[in-house]
Amino acid sequence: TKAKFCAVPSASGTATEVTAFSIITDNEKGIKYPLADFNITPDIAIVDSALAETMPPKLIAHTGMDAMTHAIEAYVSTLHCNYTDAVALHAIKMIHQYLKKSYDGCMEARAAMHDAQCLAGMAFSNALLGIVHSMAHKTGAAFHEGSMKDRHLPHGCANAIYLPFVIKYNAHDGRAAERYADIARMLGLPGNSNKGLIENLCALIDKMNDELNIPHTLKEFGVDEAEFNAKVDEIAVNAVGDACTGSNPRAIDPATMAKLFKCTYYGTEVDF
Repeated sequence: TKAKFCAVPSASGTATEVTAFSIITDNEKGIKYPLADFNITPDIAIVDSALAETMPPKLIAHTGMDAMTHAIEAYVSTLHCNYTDAVALHAIKMIHQYLKKSYDGCMEARAAMHDAQCLAGMAFSNALLGIVHSMAHKTGAAFHEGSMKDRHLPHGCANAIYLPFVIKYNAHDGRAAERYADIARMLGLPGNSNKGLIENLCALIDKMNDELNIPHTLKEFGVDEAEFNAKVDEIAVNAVGDACTGSNPRAIDPATMAKLFKCTYYGTEVDF
């Protein structure tokens, strides 16, 4: 008989305790490979917020924005359904409400975030993700903070940087735009059109990143420009081939992915 798998998360972000996903990092190639199989979904999850009470602020910020990315990508995924929509939207609402308070040291908020990230995991384990994660998987082990080769780009930090750029890219697809607008309306953001609502959603994510001391671009994070330009074309090919790309609401090819990466490095507008 199959052994029982009990998972107990100690951080509030990945939701691996309720998902069918795992990650293997190839440090030599600088690539993270997502593995997906429902056989690796834990049989039992013990979501005990006491274990998250000692998380340092930077980890709270990065894992929290990872969870926010999980929920937003699940909601706009091509594989979303009524069940994933419900938990994704509620997770987004909770993360918006509690992440900054958790970052500032409120233990009640930290407990709420532990639940919120688990809800986001339930959403994306069934609806899957999109190219924010494709990009993060292929850059986390490839890019470094300045000359410090042992300081990789943290996964949650990468997601937080890429998320507003990807929203603007995906919003050129009408169905995705409507769903991003749904999120903005649920959060009570102003806007008389989908375009206005999406602009305010991206502004909200930028504001959250500011409050959590997360940089807005890869350049601001400290990725060396020469290293970025030397690697971007190969990384773009790898990102398009990532398992998360298939459920992204808008198709992308390597040349367009490279353009998108350049926007995330220099902070330029996504107008394509």
